[in-house]
Amino acid sequence: MQIPHQKISLFQKKILSWYSQNKRDLPWRQTRDPYAILVSEVMSQQTQISRVLPKFTAWMKKFPTIQALADAKISDALRYWSGLGYNRRALNLKRAAEIIVKNFDGKFPDIEKELLKLPGIGQYTARAVLCFAFNKQIAVVDTNVRKIIVTQFEFDGNEKELYEIAEQLLPKEKAYDWNQALMDYAATVLKKEKIIISKQSKFVGSHRYYRGQILKKLLDQKKIQVSTLGYLIKKDYKDSDDLWLQTLLNELIAEGFILINKGVIQLAS
Repeated sequence: MQIPHQKISLFQKKILSWYSQNKRDLPWRQTRDPYAILVSEVMSQQTQISRVLPKFTAWMKKFPTIQALADAKISDALRYWSGLGYNRRALNLKRAAEIIVKNFDGKFPDIEKELLKLPGIGQYTARAVLCFAFNKQIAVVDTNVRKIIVTQFEFDGNEKELYEIAEQLLPKEKAYDWNQALMDYAATVLKKEKIIISKQSKFVGSHRYYRGQILKKLLDQKKIQVSTLGYLIKKDYKDSDDLWLQTLLNELIAEGFILINKGVIQLAS
C-alpha cells in the first residue's frame, strides 16, 4: 500500500502539531538510558500508564542500574513488580539484565538482532529501545500505532504491510518525537474509537491468576508446604486438584520462579 506523498506530509504536520501541545509528561521521557526505557516499555505492556507510573518510580529507585537488577534477588524483583501482573515480565527483565552484564559488560546492545535474543523482548520492544534510547530512525509499531494506521488510512493488510506503512509515515530525523506522538495521539484522541480487537480472557480464576497467587503467597510467607498450598490459593480446593496444582508448580520451577525441596516451596534466589 503506497500512500501519496501529500497525504503523508499533511498527516505528519497534523500529528506533530498536536503532539507539541498535548504530549504526556512521563518520567521515562526524561532520559535516554536504555535500561530505564526497557523497564518502562515492559511495564507498559498490557498495563495502564496510571498503574505503571508509581511502579516505575519505585522500581528505578530500588534497581537504578542494570547492574543493580542483575545482582538483585528474584524475590525482590517480584515484590517490586507486584500489582502489575504477568510476573514473567519481571523475571525476563532480571534475566535480560544478567545477560547484558555477563555478555556485554553491562553495556546495552544497540543492534536489533542482539536485543531480540534477550528474554521477553520482541520486535516492538527492541525497536522502542533503539529509537527512544539510541535515536535510531525507525518506526515503532505497537497497538496504538496500529490503531492509527487502521483508522486514518483504512488499512486491513498483514503485519509486513503494516510496518511498510509505518516506515512511509516516518518523518526524516524525527523518529523519537514521531513515535511518541503516535502513541499519545492514539491513547487520547482515538481512545474511544471502536476497533475490533481480541479481548483478554477473564483474569480472576484463570491459570495466570493462580500462578500469581502462588508467587504472592511466597512473597508473604517465604516458605510453604506443598501439602497446604492448594488450600491457601483456592477456597474450594479438593484432592482432585492435586494434578492441576502440580502443573502450576512445574511451570514455575521450569521458568525459574520457585524451588521445591523436601515438600517445601520457596522463591528461587
